[in-house]
Amino acid sequence: MKKFLSLALVLVLALGFATMASAETEKRTVTFWHCSGGTIGEAIQANVDAFNASQDEIFVDAIYQGGYDDSLIKIKAAVPAGEGPDVFHIFEMATAYLANVDWVVPFSDMLEKDPFMSLDDINGAMRNYYTVDGKFLCLPFNPSSPIMYYNKTAFEAAGITEVPTTFAEIEAIAQQLVDGSDCQYAMGLSIYGWFFEALLVGSGHYYVDNENGRVAPATKIEYDTNGGGQMVMEAWKRLVDEGVCFNYGVDNDSSKAAFMAGDTAITFESTAQLTTITNGSSFEVGAAMLPSVLDERVDRAIIGGGNLWLVNTGDEQRMADTWEFMKFMASPEPAAAFSMATGYYAANARAYEVEEYVQYLDEHPNAKVALDQLNASELSNLTGSLFTGVSPELRQIWQEEMDLYLQDAYSIEDALAECAERSNAALAAYNANTAA
Repeated sequence: MKKFLSLALVLVLALGFATMASAETEKRTVTFWHCSGGTIGEAIQANVDAFNASQDEIFVDAIYQGGYDDSLIKIKAAVPAGEGPDVFHIFEMATAYLANVDWVVPFSDMLEKDPFMSLDDINGAMRNYYTVDGKFLCLPFNPSSPIMYYNKTAFEAAGITEVPTTFAEIEAIAQQLVDGSDCQYAMGLSIYGWFFEALLVGSGHYYVDNENGRVAPATKIEYDTNGGGQMVMEAWKRLVDEGVCFNYGVDNDSSKAAFMAGDTAITFESTAQLTTITNGSSFEVGAAMLPSVLDERVDRAIIGGGNLWLVNTGDEQRMADTWEFMKFMASPEPAAAFSMATGYYAANARAYEVEEYVQYLDEHPNAKVALDQLNASELSNLTGSLFTGVSPELRQIWQEEMDLYLQDAYSIEDALAECAERSNAALAAYNANTAA
């Protein structure tokens, strides 16, 4: 425990140093926009403060811009106009869009000039996702994957010793869970497009054509015709209709809160919520790999989370200063500290050699689940998952149509047809604008 405190103490002391640093007007300022509040935002600020305290020339001004979707709107408006930050933090769904703009600098271009680390140190799944036309585009900062959380206390009370790995197995133990514990429902889920994408990949189906937009720009969705969309959506709805799974609609916060309150015994969430869920629950929390809609679980996982992008401001000094900050954030000790504080896994493999982190993972097996899931996954265009310039819009469309489908507004065929009509129109409009 003392070793864990050593990293924490450094970051706490940095808070005091940062206040003094901000008053040192001779320091050059780097503006950093990020997307995380709460516990995660505090962990980001701790690393920023540690960087500011580590040297005497650069001060990083970290500014919270709201969630990922709101931040992306601001970035699209401000950066091309020269009014944005020097470096920004944004989710993986923006990658295909940012790959087609000229106002960011690929991470690999900077690394060629200053090889402070090897790209081989970055997890293969991340290299698979963020490499476009031979360029590794950004610095994975807070990578994540969806995993299953379960109430270990409820499982033990109900006499359930095997953790389910498929939807069918969840269905099989549902009544036993409810009868043998204080949980009202065996499971509770929110309608989140990221979960759908993960389950779709797990079932072996592409989301869009051209191998998820990886071999050529996507022109249409495929999940409406390849059987994957129907398989995942019907499996999900069956659990809701049978009373196994409570449907929280598109309200992800309520789904998480219900699990933490002990109302549901199983839920899906990002590994990023590990610290929040563990600390906020009065029972013992378990973490497991995401279950499959197939008869058995297959090792296919997708990534999510946020990354750092270097803005091409044209100011060599500012870009050099920003690069120093990005190097710090990529280094093993800050990456390890951030992972321990949040639940995100570290992108830099050398972080797993940091003594405090090694001991932490030994004592907190839940923190290894998402990483083990990712390391076991195949690397392919399939697990590269949805890759388009309108990925956030496609996710939103699916969520809206799935919400109506779960409410019996229409059949699975009609739901998929609506998804296709709206999604394909969004893809066509984006492709037309990009070509122009």
